[in-house]
Amino acid sequence: MDTLTVPIEAESPAPSLIDTRKTAEYCRWEDKLHDVAAAAIDARIKNLQHGKKGDWSAVGAGACELRFLQTGPGWRVYFHETNLGTLILLLLGGDKSSQQRDIKKAQTILKELKARQAAIRKHKVAAGTSPGVRKK
Repeated sequence: MDTLTVPIEAESPAPSLIDTRKTAEYCRWEDKLHDVAAAAIDARIKNLQHGKKGDWSAVGAGACELRFLQTGPGWRVYFHETNLGTLILLLLGGDKSSQQRDIKKAQTILKELKARQAAIRKHKVAAGTSPGVRKK
């Protein structure tokens, strides 16, 4: 008697979330928000973690801006996407009234973070502890 063989379809892996990290400047801004604004922004960040950016634009020097046109005074969240789309740095938040100043500040924060990261890499290479270098 022959048995019927049914191919088992491979389950598609669960989509991985994009990791988000907050700068101290972003946390200070977030702490000042009222509950409704905080909830709307938190929901948008959750969408961002799933790769759904919505209304956003690049504002230069690697910084991008999420726009919240339907809530509040035109909230803005400034971010940088790195590591091939696996990490998002939440740099700063603001609103339409401080947009130009916030863009410059977000770009400065990002530049400082990149400089700090480069200095750490340089130090690790000098100490012989960079990835790919084995100590015997």
